[in-house]
Amino acid sequence: MMKGKAVAKPRHLIIGVAVIVMACASYSSLVLGKSLSKQSKHCSRDKVLDANNEDEPVEEELTCLTLGDTGGGPDLDLVKNRKQPSRDSDECLLNIPPDPYMKIVLDVLVGFPNAGSCNFSTGCKPPHVPYDKMKRQYGLDWPPYGFTMTGKERLNNFRAAINEVNRNKIEGAIAEFGVWRGGAMIMAAAVQKHDDTALDRDLYLFDAFQSFGGYGKSEDYLAVSIEQVKSNFESFGLLHNDKLHFIKGLFQDTVKDWVDRDDTIAVLRVDGNFYESYQDVLYAVFMNVPVGGIVIFDDVMSHKDVMECWIDFKSDHGIPEELVQIDFHSAWFRKTNDTHIDQSKKRKTANLKKEG
Repeated sequence: MMKGKAVAKPRHLIIGVAVIVMACASYSSLVLGKSLSKQSKHCSRDKVLDANNEDEPVEEELTCLTLGDTGGGPDLDLVKNRKQPSRDSDECLLNIPPDPYMKIVLDVLVGFPNAGSCNFSTGCKPPHVPYDKMKRQYGLDWPPYGFTMTGKERLNNFRAAINEVNRNKIEGAIAEFGVWRGGAMIMAAAVQKHDDTALDRDLYLFDAFQSFGGYGKSEDYLAVSIEQVKSNFESFGLLHNDKLHFIKGLFQDTVKDWVDRDDTIAVLRVDGNFYESYQDVLYAVFMNVPVGGIVIFDDVMSHKDVMECWIDFKSDHGIPEELVQIDFHSAWFRKTNDTHIDQSKKRKTANLKKEG
């Protein structure tokens, strides 16, 4: 997805979001008779605990997130062909139901149905078009007032990946390259804050946080400043965290320091649109992802240049991992080998495109 500066939302909308989240959290905590920060804990690979009694585990077969293409057309006719991997497969990320707090956070992040969907021809200026449940599920529309364009499926994948590395005690940071309004990393921060079994992790948000022009009618919608993203975190009560790192600039500039860094990245999520953007990130931080870590490419299935970058990178270094498709746009994989990356194999490109 393209990144950029969001439409300046009315202050009452920001405050309203925060109030909704806090109110729902307080209400759910009251109903369940305990702190929400302890609800989504103690999830094993084969069971979750009853939300009303943490001390008595209830056997519940957890399924894996479904995989496969969804099609990019209006009918999403490929959804019926999606598969569900077995739990012992490397393709499995457990579909652990969100607790009440996380459910409302996820709903707010992807945008409420009553706001409709952006009209691409107007650059998301009102009037908006009617909400389409399936398009929002698979990230095929733009939410006017949401905080992420990933849709529910990709957001669920990211949450499941974080749960997976927490459960498997894979150490390292969570890093996203290309954050737009920050919604996916707001979710990551919420998971880390409200899961007391989560490992201590730094969260890195890499983005240009500015416009390069060329967005046309969508300029106000796609171009997002770092101040706006921080304000969005504040709306969810998640900004004041010394583990949050906002890294502003082009990937080609901001990743240079990571080439020789030993810091591990347990979950790496890249949304860069272009060959050069992905190449810069992969050569800088791929070796920082340990075996057992998760790598997610947001637009590899739908952007030819991004897929070409992955194929070249994979071939040049003999990387054995295969992509697992999430939806029409995205794919992920679990790192199974500690592959050495030869910096001399980085390809030179004639026309460097800008990350946004």
